[in-house]
Amino acid sequence: MRIGTRVLCRGNAYTICEIVRDGKWMIQDFSHELSGEQQAEIIALIRRIADEGLPSNPSRFKHEEDQIYAIKDGQVRISCFFDKGALILLTNGAVKKTQKADPTDLDMAKKLRKAYMEAKE
Repeated sequence: MRIGTRVLCRGNAYTICEIVRDGKWMIQDFSHELSGEQQAEIIALIRRIADEGLPSNPSRFKHEEDQIYAIKDGQVRISCFFDKGALILLTNGAVKKTQKADPTDLDMAKKLRKAYMEAKE
């Protein structure tokens, strides 16, 4: 698995990047599956996080497990993790149907985080 990153936005608080796995843009490709309204809302939330910092409301941003977090807007969830230098890396997205995080989505986020950390070394 080849891992890279692509900057989505830079703000006063964070730089937010998406993971690129084997040439596939994980978040951009996921966002094309969303409705126009869902796309606009999740993009606005990501830009707000980059500019203003993390939301304190757990319905918008929540620690899931093992250093994996979720940026949430309605049913749209984007998994992410932090790296040094105020960097947030978005790993994968899903439209959630239940309150609990899907174990498959969490596993994917953990694998991408591990691959990123190994590639960085």
